[in-house]
Amino acid sequence: MLKLALFQRWGHAFTLALMATATHPIAAQANAGPTNAIPVTTIQTSTAQASTTQAITAQTNTTQASPTQASPTRLTCETMATWGSNTTLTYQVAGPVAGPESSGTTPLTLTVLTQTRNGHLQTLIRNAVVQDYRQLAPDADFSRLPFDGEFRAQPNNGDRLYGTPASAHGLYVSLRPMAGQPKQIQIVHYFGAGKFARSTIGTCQTETPATDAAARQLIAQLQTHLQAQNWVEADRLTRRLLAPESATMPSAGPALTDPALIREIDQAWLTASNGRFGLSVQLRLWQAATIAHPTNLEAAVNNFRDRVGWKIAAPRTEQDFISSDWRNESELNRSLQSPVGHLPWAGVSDQVVQRIAVPPPGVHCGSCSIDAIQLRHDRFYTYIPRLMIRLKFALG
Repeated sequence: MLKLALFQRWGHAFTLALMATATHPIAAQANAGPTNAIPVTTIQTSTAQASTTQAITAQTNTTQASPTQASPTRLTCETMATWGSNTTLTYQVAGPVAGPESSGTTPLTLTVLTQTRNGHLQTLIRNAVVQDYRQLAPDADFSRLPFDGEFRAQPNNGDRLYGTPASAHGLYVSLRPMAGQPKQIQIVHYFGAGKFARSTIGTCQTETPATDAAARQLIAQLQTHLQAQNWVEADRLTRRLLAPESATMPSAGPALTDPALIREIDQAWLTASNGRFGLSVQLRLWQAATIAHPTNLEAAVNNFRDRVGWKIAAPRTEQDFISSDWRNESELNRSLQSPVGHLPWAGVSDQVVQRIAVPPPGVHCGSCSIDAIQLRHDRFYTYIPRLMIRLKFALG
C-alpha cells in the first residue's frame, strides 16, 4: 500500500512517497523501460520540479556493514552531470568494494548533491544503499540503459551495474573496469519518462590500509599542533591532507576523501579554536555567501573571501607581480583574533608558488609567472566551490 503526503517547500509542491512493503515486481517491470525499473522509496518529483534551481532534500537510511563484511580497500568515485541550465549534480559512490562476482553484497552507498550556478549546495540523496542491478531486475536487458561506450552493459551481463531504490524514476551506476579495482564511473539519472541526465566519466580513488594509516598519522600530528595552538603547522598539515598539491611540491599523494577522516579534521579544528575555525564553519559561511549572491559564482567566492578575512586590508607597498588582493600564506592572521573561518586556509603555499614562478637554473619557462599568478588568484574561483562540494559530502 502506497501512502502519499503532499507538502509545500520554497513555494513548490512535492510528493513524498513511502513504500509500505518491501516487495515490488521489479523483474516484471525491468523490460518495460528503465524509468520503471526501481521502486520509489524517497522523494518523487515531476520533470519540471527537477529542473528548478531549488534542490529537494531526501534522507535515506544507510545499511551498516559488519566488520566481517568490510573490504580492506575503500572506494570513492565521483562524477558530475548537468540538469537544465542552472543545476549541476555531483554524485559520490563510496564504501568497501568487492569483486564483480560478489557485487550484490558490496555495501556501497550513494550521495547526490545539487549545486546552482552561484555555488549553493543542497543534498538530494544521502548515503543511499547501492544494490546490484542484477538482483533488482534479474530478467532485464541491461544494455538498454543509455550508458556511453564501455560503460554500457551487455544484454545478459550486469557486472558492476548498480541501481538505488532512493531515486523516484531510476538512478543507475556503472563502474569500470569489470576486473580488478574500479577506476571509472558513469551514472544515468532519470527525472521522468525518457528524461535523464548522463554524467561525465568520473574517476575512482581507492584507500588501502596503508594510505589510511598514513592519513591517520598526519591527523594525529595535526591534533597535536592544534592542541598547542600551533596554527602554522596545523594549517600546513590540513592543506597537505585536503589538497596535497597546494602544500608540497611534488604532491604528497592523493587528496583525502574519506568522510570520517574529514570529520576528524573538522572536529580537531573546532575543539582547538572553541568553534571559531574549522571546515564546517567555512561550509556554513560559504552557504551564506551563495545566498547573498544567488546568480554570480565569482561574487559568491569574493563574499566568502571577505567573510573569512582572506582579502588584504590595503594594497601592498611593494608589488611582486604575481600576488593579488587575496592574502598569501605569509599574510594570514593565525590567531584566535582573526575572523571566524579564517583557518584552515584554502590557498597554495608560498614555497610552491615560488618554485613555479622561479624555475631552477638552466630551465626556461615562458609561462611560469602566469602559472604563479593563476595559483594566487584564479585558482580560488574553481578550487573553493569544489572544496565545498567535498565538505558537503563529508559533513552534510
